[in-house]
Amino acid sequence: MIELNYNLVVMKMFKFLLIPFGVLYYLITSIRNKFYDYKLLKSISFNVPLIGIGNLSSGGTGKTPMVEYLIRNFSKKYNTVLISRGYKRSTSGYVRATNKSNPSSIGDEPFQIFKKFNNINAAVDSNRVGGVSKIILEEPQTELVVLDDCFQHRKINLKLNILLTMYNSPFYEDFVIPIGNLREKRRGYKRADILVVSKCPEKICKDEMDSIRKKINLYDHQNLFFTKIKYDNNLKGDVKLKLDQIEKSILFVTGIANSEPVISFLNKSSVDFEHISFSDHYNYSQNDIDKIEKDNNKLILTTEKDFQKIQLLNRKNKWVYLEIKIEFLQDESLFNSIVKKAIIS
Repeated sequence: MIELNYNLVVMKMFKFLLIPFGVLYYLITSIRNKFYDYKLLKSISFNVPLIGIGNLSSGGTGKTPMVEYLIRNFSKKYNTVLISRGYKRSTSGYVRATNKSNPSSIGDEPFQIFKKFNNINAAVDSNRVGGVSKIILEEPQTELVVLDDCFQHRKINLKLNILLTMYNSPFYEDFVIPIGNLREKRRGYKRADILVVSKCPEKICKDEMDSIRKKINLYDHQNLFFTKIKYDNNLKGDVKLKLDQIEKSILFVTGIANSEPVISFLNKSSVDFEHISFSDHYNYSQNDIDKIEKDNNKLILTTEKDFQKIQLLNRKNKWVYLEIKIEFLQDESLFNSIVKKAIIS
């Protein structure tokens, strides 16, 4: 307890020391956004509809499940391309996803999505304008481009701008880095066409939804939706197994931004587990796997994103993963109709 309190004090002192840099960061991002608002900086448009998914805060809002939702529901009808930054990849510039790609070359999340949906094209580029330009040139039949984590990329014009904010940490209660986790000031939400409150609890009443709606204070052009995470009981990976069939204690290994929702789910499912946590987007080495498995023959559960990297390494234990999807708590048909209108109009 003493060590924990000491660490909290150190973290608070560190954030206090960073306040001057935070003020500078706030001013720079605010001025940049004003330049775009007043057309002093230009945004580039494309003939192909672009749908962007992003957030105001840094990580953990559930962008990847939302990207997968859009691809799952619209890629069968429209030739779809995914453009992502490819965070923590070993390559740079524009890289097209191919059957030879791996998490290191294009990033773990784009790799996961590309492997799951074999009917889409994908590429990574930190320059979203350049990435879209090149993929459209290579794939002229493209009818829809889904851009991951692009809310702050004002240089590109989106047909539909989707902003995610987490139920337990809404943007309207947060602050700009380093005091909080926001990448820009709260008012940036006005650029969104759709706002999604993600990772909601299983049961959330209408009164609470209305309360959140009032706190956000939607503009006339905006729509608000609520989603929750749905975990598949059918585990996938080295062995086919149902979660409710697990009787012995297992290891749970994660390298994601926020493990709390899945930990809560496992606790509710009465799964006995020991949790080993790594940093978000962690690149596992063979040494990591050997240490995790050392003197241990337990079943090892991980996330889908982590498994895509771990499966490329040698394993003696059985590793399985939980697949997650998002589920709308209301108005799913309205959401899909707005997306479809953006694609065809």
